[in-house]
Amino acid sequence: MTDERSIVAAFLQRCNAYAKASIERKQERGEDDEIPRWQAYIEFNEHALEEIANGTLDRWFTQREEDAAEPLHRLDIDAMEHVERSTWLNNVLSPRPVVVAGTMDEHGARNFAPLSSVMGVSTAPPYLTASFSIHKDKRPRDTLANMRATGTVMLNLMPSTPRGAEIIDETATPLPHGSDESNLLNLETVRDQPLLLSEAVAGIEAEYVEEHPLPDAVARITVMRVKAVWFSSTTVPAGGISVLCQHGRDDITPAPDGWTRRVDKHYG
Repeated sequence: MTDERSIVAAFLQRCNAYAKASIERKQERGEDDEIPRWQAYIEFNEHALEEIANGTLDRWFTQREEDAAEPLHRLDIDAMEHVERSTWLNNVLSPRPVVVAGTMDEHGARNFAPLSSVMGVSTAPPYLTASFSIHKDKRPRDTLANMRATGTVMLNLMPSTPRGAEIIDETATPLPHGSDESNLLNLETVRDQPLLLSEAVAGIEAEYVEEHPLPDAVARITVMRVKAVWFSSTTVPAGGISVLCQHGRDDITPAPDGWTRRVDKHYG
């Protein structure tokens, strides 16, 4: 249903762009008598776009049967094999933002790797957490090893484009320790910021604080303190920004996508 909303909304937005261009052309030709009809058309489309965004027109869109059905089946996670368990959890707890973490080891070698487990857990102080598994040969992930060594990480938020998804995919390539994944796609970085990708829509600069083992697991939880946010302007983006997310186990999707509703009861 989200895709249907997005398609209709995009169509109406293009219709309005065409209508506005038509008004400009008619004004240049002095054909003012037709302009009110185009203005009314734009106003009608704007009203429809608002109702798509706030959910008023949800009943117009087809809902998938699985989205409407009650969750009646209890599936025991402990009875599942690893892949099945991972697939269920990734599909249900979805989508999640994917960042490209930039780190540097003690010798100055850079590493870039995607992370989908970053979560904000506090704003005062500003803390993030992320989980890190290990390689099959029991080595820690380069990102965690570098954070331990230098204490810094840059979390690059990627644009909602095929190119952004390609960067996420390529930086996940298994390479020998010390290899610079940015060379796979000739990625450029912001001047004087070797870990901040030029193609990122935003960046979060953070420092390593501590880590904790998870009971009966090889993954470790790492705590990071945010030091700065990097953005294209000094104005806070209204409603967030469009970034890539992991949807399910292996799919990358843009977010936010489709309709939006503002909630404010949590402010008390």
